[in-house]
Amino acid sequence: MDDERSSWRHGRGAGPVLFVVLSLPFYLNDFASIAVGDWRAWLAIDYFAVKALPLAIVGWMLWRGSLRADELGLDARPWTTMIAVFLVVAAAGTLVDQNGYRLIAELPGYPALGGMPAISSAAWNWIDLTVGLALVAVVEELVFRGVMLEVLRRYTTSTVLIVVVSSLLFGLIHWSGGLHAVVVTSIIGAVFMVGYLAGGSLLPVMLAHFVINFIDLAGVVPKSLFNLA
Repeated sequence: MDDERSSWRHGRGAGPVLFVVLSLPFYLNDFASIAVGDWRAWLAIDYFAVKALPLAIVGWMLWRGSLRADELGLDARPWTTMIAVFLVVAAAGTLVDQNGYRLIAELPGYPALGGMPAISSAAWNWIDLTVGLALVAVVEELVFRGVMLEVLRRYTTSTVLIVVVSSLLFGLIHWSGGLHAVVVTSIIGAVFMVGYLAGGSLLPVMLAHFVINFIDLAGVVPKSLFNLA
């Protein structure tokens, strides 16, 4: 039964194919940020393409036994470990997010090509800042840490290479935000992968991912608290 349930890991083809299927919507979704100006249409595309679709695929594979929860880092670890990972990842990621753009501002690059349209509905804005960001954290961690780690481990045992490759692929899903956005999110992606490798569970990393995004976008916590200079 274990061999059958882990069948996606046998052979080098299934894992990369799964990663491409799950990650491709993220790379393509940035075209919506460039071309779509109506927030309703943008949210519809975003929630379907990079939230519902990957979650449905992973959920279906878990249900039919092609994936195991522990293969995706969805198993718990001792509470002390998970709390420590959450605190370190949330703090490090927030510091990078709130200071990184300023620190690399003088580096050459290309400007943002587009972005998420402003949501004019207060209710929908709050839904997106809570439910939406929670889904972002869950799905991105499943794809770019959970699945990604299992795929990369087939080809290398180098922790450094795993962190570098996974962080770059994560950063590139933010390509429409400009080169600086790619660089900063790549560094944050490295923080996420290191946290996952250190703690052995995606659960605290998912929570940290949500907190980092919420601090950046919600305007509830003063960003000045995290300015290093």
